[in-house]
Amino acid sequence: MKKIISLLLVTLMLTMLCACSGSSDEAGSAKTQLELVTTLDQAILSLSTGKCDAVALDGTTAENYVAQSNGQFVMSGINFDLSIYGDYEGNVVAAKKGETSLIEAINQIINFAVNKDYYTLWTAIAKVQSGTEDDAALKIVGDTPVFSDAAIDDTYLYLLDTSELEKPELDLSGASGVLANILNNGVMTIATSPDYPAAEFITEDGTVYGCEMMLAKYVADCLGVAIKIETMDFSAVLTAVDTGKVDCAFSGFGWKADRAEAFELSIGYSGDDSVNYHTLIVPAGQEDQYKTLADFVGKHIIAQASSLQQMYVEDQIIALEGE
Repeated sequence: MKKIISLLLVTLMLTMLCACSGSSDEAGSAKTQLELVTTLDQAILSLSTGKCDAVALDGTTAENYVAQSNGQFVMSGINFDLSIYGDYEGNVVAAKKGETSLIEAINQIINFAVNKDYYTLWTAIAKVQSGTEDDAALKIVGDTPVFSDAAIDDTYLYLLDTSELEKPELDLSGASGVLANILNNGVMTIATSPDYPAAEFITEDGTVYGCEMMLAKYVADCLGVAIKIETMDFSAVLTAVDTGKVDCAFSGFGWKADRAEAFELSIGYSGDDSVNYHTLIVPAGQEDQYKTLADFVGKHIIAQASSLQQMYVEDQIIALEGE
C-alpha cells in the first residue's frame, strides 16, 4: 500500500511540474486573439465594455469613433505599415471576375470625376452630413455643393444631381456582359455595407448616404441608367457580386491581392489624402503601453471580417508571435 501511495505522489508531482512547465511556455509565447465581426458597431461595443483590448480601423473611421466616444477611446498612435503592400491608392469598385467591360467604363468615369475634383467635393459634403467634420470642411473645395437634400422623383436623386456636372464621353457600343445587361435593363444595382462614414452610411431618417454613394450615382448617370442600392453586411458584399445578385460593389474596399485575384477591381480613388492610414484604437488611459505594433502581440483585437484591417493584424501583429 505504501508503494502504491508513493507512486501516486510521484505521479502527482510530475503532473504538476509538467503543468507548470506548460504554463511557462505559454506565457513565453503569447497568442494574439483576433476576433472578426460583421459590423464595426459590434467591435466598438466590445471595446466599450472591456471585452477586447483594441479595434483595428482605417484612419477616418478611427477618428470618427474616437470623436464620438466622449473620451472613452483614444488613438493608439501606432499605424500599420502600408508600404509593404505597394502604393496605396484609396478605395476601389469591385465587379465579378471577367467583367472587364464594366470596370473599364467605371475606370473612365472615376478618372474623370477625380480629375475634376468632384470626388473631393463629395467627400467633404459627406463628412459634414455624417458628422465626421463640421461645415468648415466645405471651404477647402468651394461653397456650392452639387446635391439636393430632398428626394424628388428618383429614389436616389437626393444623392447627387448631375445635370450641371460634366461627364466623360463614353463609347459603349462594344459593351458586353454585365455592362450590356445594365444598359439594356436601364438600372445599375450596387452592393454596399453602410457602416463606413463618410464613404457610406445611413442617416437618422434611414437614408443611404456617403461620398461613394454619390460616386455610384454619378457612374449610373454617366451610363444613362438608374441606380439601385442593396445594403448588407460587409462580409456579404463580395459574395453578392460573385453570385450576380448585384452588378458591382461600392463599399470602402481597398486593394488586396486576394481581391484582385478573385474580382475585377477599378482604379483607386480618394477624396482626402490626409486620412490614408490604418490604425488601432484603445481605451483611454491605455495608449502609453503601446509603442510599436509588437506591443499588441498577445492582446485581444477586433477587426471587421474580410477587411483590410484583418489582413494587417494577421500580417503585422500575429506574424510577430514567437519572435
